[in-house]
Amino acid sequence: MSKLTIATGAEADAKAHLQKHGIYGKSASVVSNIFRISNLIRNHAETNLLQDYGLSFSGFTTLWVLWVWGPLETNKLAQETGVAKSTLTGILKTLERGGNTKRDTHPDDKRRVVASVTAEGQALMQKIYPMFHQIEDDAVSALSEQDLDATKDMLRMILATVSK
Repeated sequence: MSKLTIATGAEADAKAHLQKHGIYGKSASVVSNIFRISNLIRNHAETNLLQDYGLSFSGFTTLWVLWVWGPLETNKLAQETGVAKSTLTGILKTLERGGNTKRDTHPDDKRRVVASVTAEGQALMQKIYPMFHQIEDDAVSALSEQDLDATKDMLRMILATVSK
């Protein structure tokens, strides 16, 4: 067994504690490790890249979604970024102050709002996304191509299950 696949101290402690209560299953390790990985990558990206460009991870995620999919109504954008619509309002205000996004009323319904990336936001994403992608590459560098494919497939199965 690779040293990289041995449970961490925190994971072993959590397992021992939960087993005392009769509620431990392997799912606890899987889900807690997904959570821990996500937080570590998020914190690393914010500290070592995003803050240099005045972005939070939520701001980067919002900008990324708009950069990839183009203009979106704010209710759909909130759904895609995983934040409440009220939280998205603050994120968009910050991104607008930086000149990276703009909001317009929907052409068919003045009650609806559409967010989009500005030319400045496009340029920013073209500059920083390769650096962010390097963080992603570094995070999975211990995995083979076969491991990456298997992990990607398993995570998609989990995502499909929790998205029901």
